[in-house]
Amino acid sequence: MKEKIIEHINQLEAEKGIQILLAVESGSRAWGCPSPDSDYDVRIIFKRPKSDYLRIDDRPDTIDYFHGKLLDINGWDIKKTLKLVRKSNATPFEWAQSPMVYKEMDNFSHQLISLCKEYFQPRHSVNHYKGIAKNSFLSNDLDGTIKLKKLFYVLRPLMAAKWIIDKQEIPPMDIPNLITIIEDKSITNHINELLAIKAKANEDYVHQVDQMITNFIAAQFEYIESSQLPDAKKEFNSDKLNNAFIEIIER
Repeated sequence: MKEKIIEHINQLEAEKGIQILLAVESGSRAWGCPSPDSDYDVRIIFKRPKSDYLRIDDRPDTIDYFHGKLLDINGWDIKKTLKLVRKSNATPFEWAQSPMVYKEMDNFSHQLISLCKEYFQPRHSVNHYKGIAKNSFLSNDLDGTIKLKKLFYVLRPLMAAKWIIDKQEIPPMDIPNLITIIEDKSITNHINELLAIKAKANEDYVHQVDQMITNFIAAQFEYIESSQLPDAKKEFNSDKLNNAFIEIIER
């Protein structure tokens, strides 16, 4: 499948007249919790020809491309990406460290993660992950059952938020690394068991949630709410991002 994805990426690059700086997996496959029928969530960061950035009218800064039921490619222009980095948006932080890279130009992921670290704001990112976890958890029935896929939509951002609170740094995107932030081995063992189940179950598999996990989720929400984090900065100096942008489009 990787070869087919690369073919589609190269085709998209030629058809759109863009240059792809980074193309990575961003969904459950990159998180380390895929199901046999998981689709491929490919995310790209691209740049246009220099002349496009000198126009009065802005060109589209996003690209969406779908092929069948399994391949979803979505991407952002480099200018949009760097604006989101300035806001400490967690999405570029994750794309920059995806373990599944389909295409990369000039070690771009290292340049991007370096900029992400410069503009990282713990409070902003914690709120981002808390919101994802809360929306996923509350959108499900309260009878103790949940799609296992959705359960990981709760667990992964909660672990990411805890990582930020405990370490004051950008968290890893994948569950096998995130799980190391949990001290309780009974919880980590149970999550590893859930990963093993999901590796064999289809995306629509519904799981009976163990009380241990329910208690863990509640405790993590309380931990996040009670955490003391520095206030988010209202403004950042954009010089490093501007310099990076100029260097990238001149490259």
